[in-house]
Amino acid sequence: MNVKAIFDRYKVTVEDDKCFDLIRQIHVKATPEEIVRQKTIKYLMKRLEVPQAKIIIERSLGSLGVKGSKKRIDIGILDENDLIMAVIECKASLLGIDEAAHAQAEDYFKLLNTRYFFVTDGNTFTGYFYNTVQFIRLEEIPKYKNALTGCK
Repeated sequence: MNVKAIFDRYKVTVEDDKCFDLIRQIHVKATPEEIVRQKTIKYLMKRLEVPQAKIIIERSLGSLGVKGSKKRIDIGILDENDLIMAVIECKASLLGIDEAAHAQAEDYFKLLNTRYFFVTDGNTFTGYFYNTVQFIRLEEIPKYKNALTGCK
């Protein structure tokens, strides 16, 4: 799904090479990937109606129950029971999305047993839903309430 026009509406203020992370409530280094992450957070909250309290950022897989893993997810979305239901891999716009980005997100999906995984570079936002048999590429990204019930 092309999200460039939507993401371009979301402004991220950069001062002294830092931007404010809405979820962690701290200033972080404003790398190109971080700018995409912050715009993705705004997209999730404003467009997909994900409650801010249901978004987690930069969590290690180890802290999410995958023993011994030091890998980190960019963004996670929690369900009504605070279990992770989706992972989002963010890439810098300059890099674009390649097979490795999809493989990374799919790996996190499998390790965390989520319902969805997404990949974005701020230009496109690709999503997949697992229906217990196969991955289904989403034509449209579901709003939070629909994602909870497994509706695409």
